[in-house]
Amino acid sequence: MPELPEVETIVRDLRKKIIDLQITDITIHDGRVVRQSTYKEFSRKLKNQSIAHVSRRGKAIIIELTYPKSFLVVQLMMTGQLIVSSDSIPQRDTKVSFQLSNKNCLHYNDYRTFGRLQVVVSLDEIPYFKALGPEPLEKNFTVSWLTQELKKRKMPIKPLLLNHMFVAGIGNIYASEILFASGIDPRRPALSLGKEEISLLHRVTKKILQQAIRHRGTSMNTYRDATGAKGKFMNRIKVYGREKEACYSCDSVLVREFQAGRSTFYCPECQK
Repeated sequence: MPELPEVETIVRDLRKKIIDLQITDITIHDGRVVRQSTYKEFSRKLKNQSIAHVSRRGKAIIIELTYPKSFLVVQLMMTGQLIVSSDSIPQRDTKVSFQLSNKNCLHYNDYRTFGRLQVVVSLDEIPYFKALGPEPLEKNFTVSWLTQELKKRKMPIKPLLLNHMFVAGIGNIYASEILFASGIDPRRPALSLGKEEISLLHRVTKKILQQAIRHRGTSMNTYRDATGAKGKFMNRIKVYGREKEACYSCDSVLVREFQAGRSTFYCPECQK
């Protein structure tokens, strides 16, 4: 699933490529991704709309439209892609194509068809946004907030970082990488972390996510940026997906365990 760095990369690409353009036509190839609307209504709400801004909240992409003001909210889920192309011909997995006024197309591709496209007048109409915790790269994600919240939680730190109601957008890859860089065992109860560990966890969380954005995300499977290119952070992965391989720091064998139904990768020596 595209996580915060991947979604942020796509958003930044789209800002360069589609802002101030008009959606001149919409072709729905597979309507299963269109939510809370008929296909005809979805197309009517978007056709001839101008794109004013593109932003992100959690793992959702928000495309702001004008006249009348509304929002196209795209949740990529597991295999969704938003690709800007000069080619109007859809790919095998293209579900919706948006024809733009500069003759390019914005294609929504989704191999597994789990994504969600919805047009709303207010973002309050999206339940996902109401449930989200703070953004880890924003000012309200502070050491003091993190300390206060961790002391309330008995659950293991790794599943807690994956909980979007606790903090928004950190997915499985980056939670594993953050905990490795922080030297924290993913199985430890959140409330067991000390003051210095929490400060380090806060600093490393921001650092890892910012590095991943600079390297345009991680392409382990289907993720592509808005140009169709793979992300390059995969070359910097330390533990995720490296079960039974040697730790880069101490040569110990990396371990894979399951926590809350998700794979967790860690070094039993470096992460105490």
